Amino acid sequence: MAKNLFDLFLDSTQDYGIILLDPEGRVQRWSRGAERLFGYAAHEVEGAPAHRIFVPPDRQAGVPEVELQTAAEQGRAEDERWHLRKDGSRFWASGVMIGLRENGTLRGFAKVVRDFTERRRLEEAVRQTQKLESIGVLAAGVAHDFNNVLTAILGNITLVRRRLTHGGDGHSDQLLAAAERAAQRASGLVRQLLNYAGKGRREIQEVNMGQVIGDALAIVRASVSKKIAIHDDIPENPPAIQADATQLQQLVLNLMLNAAEAIGDEHGEVWVKLRVRDVSDVELAERYAGFSLPSRPYTELQVRDTGSGMDEKTLQQIFDPFFTTKFMGRGLGLAAALGIVRAHGGGITVESAPGRGSTFTVLVPAEQETAAPMTVSDAITESARGDGLVLVVDDEVAIRSLIQHTLEELGYTVITAENGVQALELFDRSAKEIVLVLLDLNMPVLDGGETASAMQLRNPRVPILIMSGLADHAALHGLGEARIAGFVPKPFAPDQLAQAVALARQGAAKWVGKDRREEREPSYAGPERREGAGELD
Repeated sequence: MAKNLFDLFLDSTQDYGIILLDPEGRVQRWSRGAERLFGYAAHEVEGAPAHRIFVPPDRQAGVPEVELQTAAEQGRAEDERWHLRKDGSRFWASGVMIGLRENGTLRGFAKVVRDFTERRRLEEAVRQTQKLESIGVLAAGVAHDFNNVLTAILGNITLVRRRLTHGGDGHSDQLLAAAERAAQRASGLVRQLLNYAGKGRREIQEVNMGQVIGDALAIVRASVSKKIAIHDDIPENPPAIQADATQLQQLVLNLMLNAAEAIGDEHGEVWVKLRVRDVSDVELAERYAGFSLPSRPYTELQVRDTGSGMDEKTLQQIFDPFFTTKFMGRGLGLAAALGIVRAHGGGITVESAPGRGSTFTVLVPAEQETAAPMTVSDAITESARGDGLVLVVDDEVAIRSLIQHTLEELGYTVITAENGVQALELFDRSAKEIVLVLLDLNMPVLDGGETASAMQLRNPRVPILIMSGLADHAALHGLGEARIAGFVPKPFAPDQLAQAVALARQGAAKWVGKDRREEREPSYAGPERREGAGELD
């Protein structure tokens, strides 16, 4: 009776595999659950060692023998590791090996195996997300600091060149131009870091993804080996999406060039596919767990190649900044691609194996809210000149010095503060004389958002011009109801700053006139409002 019950138990248990082994480690019984997990029927494994369920590296390392020895000596051995199915696929499982003794004599072993692949995938997704967020914060911080430095370098170069126009020499101008070009190259690298962090500057507009991919295809076909055949499956008139066209083209180029580089000088193929479809919660949870995407229509871009493929270790690092498998290169291509996807509220996954090529799949929401860009023109005008007291708040002394020199050349009187607390003290003493505030967002003691709100409570008519090394949409996100006269992205040139000041003063003048006509304070809904608040176009 007991034997029949045990047989029934082995035949009916499906959630985990049970394997009974003799003292030498040969399989004696193979449960239905083991058949389901490993793909072997009982007659294929009974009487043979259980080595075949271990992946080759574990077999070579002697893991099966160590497990048996530990269970024999200590009564129990357990761990989590990869196991191998009959078809060659792997799954992550928890295994417990128990030594079976009768009257002190070892009679055999019982091994219980449970598939934990899904749990491991979710844990890996969480770890990867945390890692990417941490590196993203670091990248944004580094980019912010570099933009401060580059603002000072580029701004002072411009001021020196302006002063050298009278009495300067050609050699000095050449040296300054070389320094300026070097600083601009550094600025480009900083933009890539911000793109990776998902905080790059975006110009949102209606974008035809078919056109973006078509332009990228023309570039790739002209630049890669003729041995590589590139195929595309693009709808004739795909729905337009709200996105940054330049960033999306960079995303497509990075993925396609990465695919071509994986093939190298060999013959191979690259496929590019675009479609719009509804993506279910189940698929999002299984494939895009690290992105927290809601179920909705998505534009799906897929780039597949027949290249060398990647092993698991490489797959875990490909989106890290500065990681590259190439001898040359900065390793920011896929890192930037990830940042662009995240900045657009999407997700990206990759499937690959050595010798089997790779498939990158990108989801971008088919519909996005349009955020009107706030930018500054490059040319200074006479309207930039003025007078009055300007408060400049920035924790970088070089930035304060640059802005002070620029504004004093325009005719303004400048007072400076290095943090929000100092700024409020100066503001309280001179609120009636201050005609404009230039305020950095990221500062110690009291940040720009808190400082702006406090100033607005004291005097809502004083225009506040925000400066930041982060993208405008990211920088202005936390300002809430504060009335902002404009935004100046770092690094900026003195001419850009002057134009921003002029537009901010013009916007403030319109508000004062409106206040007098209507005899009430203007209502302002935050940085996204466009009309009458003096935002920069």
